[in-house]
Amino acid sequence: MDRLRCSIYSLIILMIFFVIVNSYAATIHVPKEQFTIQSGIDAAVDGDTVLVAAGTYKGNGNVNLDFKGKQIIVKSESGPAKTRISCSYTPNTRGFSFTNNETNDAILEGFSIRNGVHTNGGGIYIHNSSPTIKNCYIEWNRVVRDDNSTGNGGGIYAKNSDVVLIGCTISNNRAPYYGGGIFFEGSDDDFELKPGRYQPTVIDCTISHNTGTGIHSIEDVQTIIKDSKVSQNSRRGVVASIFQRGGTIITNCVISQNTGGGVECSEYSILKIHDSVIKQNTGEVGGGIYASPSAQIEATNCVIAQNIAQDSGGGVGIESKLGDVTIANCTITRNVSEERGGGVYASLFGGGWTMLNSIVWGNSSNSTHNEIYGSGPRIIIRNSNIKDGIKGFVKPPDEDWLIYENNIEVDPLFVNPDIGDYTLEANSPALAMGHTADLKIDTEEEQEQVKDPLNVTSIGKMVVKWGVLKQGD
Repeated sequence: MDRLRCSIYSLIILMIFFVIVNSYAATIHVPKEQFTIQSGIDAAVDGDTVLVAAGTYKGNGNVNLDFKGKQIIVKSESGPAKTRISCSYTPNTRGFSFTNNETNDAILEGFSIRNGVHTNGGGIYIHNSSPTIKNCYIEWNRVVRDDNSTGNGGGIYAKNSDVVLIGCTISNNRAPYYGGGIFFEGSDDDFELKPGRYQPTVIDCTISHNTGTGIHSIEDVQTIIKDSKVSQNSRRGVVASIFQRGGTIITNCVISQNTGGGVECSEYSILKIHDSVIKQNTGEVGGGIYASPSAQIEATNCVIAQNIAQDSGGGVGIESKLGDVTIANCTITRNVSEERGGGVYASLFGGGWTMLNSIVWGNSSNSTHNEIYGSGPRIIIRNSNIKDGIKGFVKPPDEDWLIYENNIEVDPLFVNPDIGDYTLEANSPALAMGHTADLKIDTEEEQEQVKDPLNVTSIGKMVVKWGVLKQGD
């Protein structure tokens, strides 16, 4: 009983301590109390808020800003449209640097950070720190290369970081190498990399119109991308490469209209994409998804539509020697390739490709094999609806290479593919034991845009989780 009483007293004392500490958290107003943003940060201590009035901030004390390891909130009063940090395209000038072990309790919120020029991270640079960045516009920044820098992360560069990005727009940034929008990098100083040691997270963000890849991750990070749009970047939308063994995990996203292709996994990396739409991207091999010889990819419950490959694999391009690619519960339709495999191109030299419970229908090629071109060992196709059936598979000599079971070749009866509605009709032979689900459309504007098949929100519904297919009577 005495021990219990002591525990209760200790808890009460601890609660009183936190109440006292929080009661002393101050709000510092800029420019009313401190003339510059940096002087406001310098005056703050852990737990304080630096509240910045609307306006355009530039010059000394308002650029190259540094939290200096403090767990504080730096927030605008009026949001990013009215509160701008302008770096004026001055060399070696960016908005913020986080390099002093800041944690997720260091919060930056509600700014437009623009016109930065630096060697890595034109807008924001993060190293060995993990801030939270909310409701910010990171735009019109660029990185330049010098003799000691490769020039990555036009908008944001983050190394060894668990940074969290929420509700941000990263647009019109430029990088000569990786990550025109965002570049995530793990440490390369260990002989043995630890998969997923760092976990940068992107939630409800828009990454668009950047020169370079939209989001690029390398080495020992596990990148989480949720509820976001990655569109109209000059290279691939999302890339996992160079031993990114923690993997990039994409959930409930729209990846569209990127010039270099939708998503790519290469160089012994891992990519998982779920409940997402990949559409209207243009690439060389794999307009929608590209798997390099050493990639591990898992795609489930996705629509892969209206992508173009200038070579092979309009929807999906697989060139595998060591990696495995799994596609399940996906609809691959209306993709185009200049060469082989309008829907899927799979050229295997030791890796494997498995497709389950999926539709491949209505794709086209300007050469051969409109739907699927498949060659090499370890191809498994089950419970799927393939327009050309087994015709697109090229059998290597003397190899037991293909498992093709319980598949059909019947029009799936999409409701209205001309406007991007790939829901199945009630009498579709592909329904079988499964069901369809809506792709989330939140606003009246987005509902109206469903009528436009070229809009990034136009694929209004996608087919998911449908079971073993049965040939209709």
